[in-house]
Amino acid sequence: MSITFTRRALTSVTGLALAASGLVAFAASPSYAAGPAYQMPFSCNQAWLGNTYSGHSPSVQSIDWTHGSTTANQPVLASADGVVSIATTLTNPDGSYRSYGKYVVIDHGNGSKTLYAHLNDYDVSAGTRVVRGQKIGIVGNTGNSSGAHLHYEQQYNGSVKQSVFDGVPFSMGTTLTSRNCADTTTPPAPTGQWRAQVVVEAGGGLFHAVRNADRTWTGFGNVESVTGAVPGGVRTTAEAGIDGDTHVLAVSNEGKLYHSIRFADRSWADFGDVHAVAGALPNVTQVAAVSSGSELQVVVVADGKVYHTVRRANGTWAPFGEVGNPGGAPVSKVAMSQVGSDTQIVSVSNGSLFHTVRHADGTWTTWGNASTETGVTGIEDVAVAGTGGDLQLVVTTEGGAKRYHGARFASGQWVLNDLSSVVPAGVTVTDVAAAAVDSELQAAFVTTDGRILHTIRALNGTWSPAAAMDLTGVSGNHTGVSITGTYN
Repeated sequence: MSITFTRRALTSVTGLALAASGLVAFAASPSYAAGPAYQMPFSCNQAWLGNTYSGHSPSVQSIDWTHGSTTANQPVLASADGVVSIATTLTNPDGSYRSYGKYVVIDHGNGSKTLYAHLNDYDVSAGTRVVRGQKIGIVGNTGNSSGAHLHYEQQYNGSVKQSVFDGVPFSMGTTLTSRNCADTTTPPAPTGQWRAQVVVEAGGGLFHAVRNADRTWTGFGNVESVTGAVPGGVRTTAEAGIDGDTHVLAVSNEGKLYHSIRFADRSWADFGDVHAVAGALPNVTQVAAVSSGSELQVVVVADGKVYHTVRRANGTWAPFGEVGNPGGAPVSKVAMSQVGSDTQIVSVSNGSLFHTVRHADGTWTTWGNASTETGVTGIEDVAVAGTGGDLQLVVTTEGGAKRYHGARFASGQWVLNDLSSVVPAGVTVTDVAAAAVDSELQAAFVTTDGRILHTIRALNGTWSPAAAMDLTGVSGNHTGVSITGTYN
């Protein structure tokens, strides 16, 4: 089946005026910013136990380090080169220690910092330039502390993240040997390549895996075992890759939106409450996200309406702004992609497909109703991705029994084709995701028989047969999937 959406039909509704020059803008291979080459904050070859606990302030990603009976007064070393931004002592009015007690913060640049707290003493002052391995203080028991230990944090843009040492993310409860040695070499940066990042929703939790350029898959890992649980369990997710990092959005069953980052070094940030920084919305049910340069564009459905926000490169969020509910009926699904300098958004409302564009200057086009002009109705789910100047779509109809692939070409023409040769007949799809990965379209489908199927549309337009993913490590019923491409 092939259905063509005419350019006349869409431009008459949306008011879009697309240039017919025939030129297609291709983005250069993206770069990614590697974080500091962190080493443990202890002397070479010392073994330390790192732990955390529920309610650990300010984050469960904070590490409490101990070295058995010889913990107190052990040297504390800088984890990486930087400049001391804080070296101070926190006290109560009566002179007793409070909070971190004696502590030091080192700024490593580009939003990255490390914090060393509960020290018995420190050897540096604010403004001191330090190098990795330089002694900055000694382990102690000052502040809100019960027993000698080093409270340690790796921070990014003001938030605590999962720590990484010698290029490997740290697992709490592990005893690790320090390689903060004079002859330590910087671990090599990962070979730059496009990697598909996949998040599966199952049993109210999130599980993550990576598909490398050589077509190998990593195993699935439990995201919330590192980031902390999303309150109330996860309803749906979205992802977007920016500068080597993968941003993950999660909508909880309580109707709230949360955000985390999987950094290029494979560490994770805690899930943060987006409503606390972008404004509270009632009853969020869907989310979509895409990278736009170094910014994260996010749209959600809340009480049947579409809202938009931006997470800026410095980690701050713009307030949510209403984009509307096209057709006047509640929106059931929203998807978005970056195509050239424009952010294109599609939504499903009462079985009809709607489309709008957010230009680089922040202005929006009027919602256009493709279904009204073409007679295509009964759409239930949609996922989009931008490739080569075109907007690619994957849609489902008839309760997920029918799947189609479509495109909104740079010329303004739309086309929709049957995907029965890719996802075989007899399969019912309950959720669909799509992403551009190295200019190819990758799609994933959740099926009623508990599988997740993955397929690729190559640059020449051919599709690989949909193959079931190995879901080892994923527990619970599979309810959703998201996918994005990240270059790192």
